[in-house]
Amino acid sequence: MISDSLDNFDEYLCLHQDFIDAAGFIGRQDLAELPSGKYEIGNRGVFALVSEYETKDISQCFIECHCKYIDIQFILTGREKIGVCNKKDCTEEAYIEDRDFQKLHGEVGFINLTPGMFAIFFPYDGHMPQTQYADKPETVKKIVIKVPA
Repeated sequence: MISDSLDNFDEYLCLHQDFIDAAGFIGRQDLAELPSGKYEIGNRGVFALVSEYETKDISQCFIECHCKYIDIQFILTGREKIGVCNKKDCTEEAYIEDRDFQKLHGEVGFINLTPGMFAIFFPYDGHMPQTQYADKPETVKKIVIKVPA
């Protein structure tokens, strides 16, 4: 898991060849105007998911991970906490291949995701998104870029 300022994203391009396509999308000037939905990026299977939601109490959230994709997550508006842990420290539910989704159970620490910040979650990183930042719901507009692992 990596968390840093979007201003520093170019420092991480060396981690994966498709992070260059992700950087091009992150640099778009119209991100705030994009409606919720899926956006193809390049031609190598990279795509972005734009969503808006209300953050939730931790009791309503769960830890997840993915096997096929690396997540690059950043927020355009609002704030949230994201629980983080290593998958190997958790118990696992069945992997749902067609959704590239696996629910985990375990202990998490938290990072804060606010506008101007990003987080990268690799397949071994458990993450619990959409958790309330300041113990009250907030509307968040978020982009998750999915990069084939």
